Amino acid sequence: MTSTEHAEGLADGDFVRIEYTARAAESGHVVDTTDPSVAAAADIDGIDAEGPIVIVLGEGHVFEPIEDAIRAVGVGGSTTVTVEPDDAFGERDSGKRETVPSALVPADQREAGRTISVAGRECVIESVDDETAHLDYNHSLAGVTLEYDLSVGGRVTDHDRVGALSALHGLDAETTLSDGRLVVSITAADPSRERDRRRRAFIRDARRLLPVDDVSVTASYST
Repeated sequence: MTSTEHAEGLADGDFVRIEYTARAAESGHVVDTTDPSVAAAADIDGIDAEGPIVIVLGEGHVFEPIEDAIRAVGVGGSTTVTVEPDDAFGERDSGKRETVPSALVPADQREAGRTISVAGRECVIESVDDETAHLDYNHSLAGVTLEYDLSVGGRVTDHDRVGALSALHGLDAETTLSDGRLVVSITAADPSRERDRRRRAFIRDARRLLPVDDVSVTASYST
């Protein structure tokens, strides 16, 4: 048995379907989930829970303790995993806080606790008045120990892996793979740098993880 093979038959490079709900260990507050009903009940902003997701083992798509647990319980297994800050979003860093003129914060966003973007960097407003704003650039979950309720479904078959990888990258496109030829078709209202970034990342990973010999990309935009 090699270092990437396990008793359950899972190996690095396997596409595996998982479900999870993550909570802050101390408060029990739900911070992430794949379960739409849990997301709705928790009223989580920014979480688009649509059911099980697919990850690729060994690719860092989930925290290392989660990958270890997936290998340990195997297909069909479930467990609860504790993830310490060092394995998640790190400890809080006082050096990632700063005070700036409040003029840098849009007037309609000057609210303590609000997440905003300043000079292209995401941060949380700790406090703000007419003169200054105190900003925290730490991740909102920095310093938080997380607990994951995790269930492992089956492997994703060859025919479904290209779609699963596309979804993993959040790529809004039609994708097919046949006889080593990957076809990516994009239909959108306008070009998008973010979409282009996702497309490039998807194609890069598809070349590494799938039997891709040739790539064809088409894009059409309505005006």
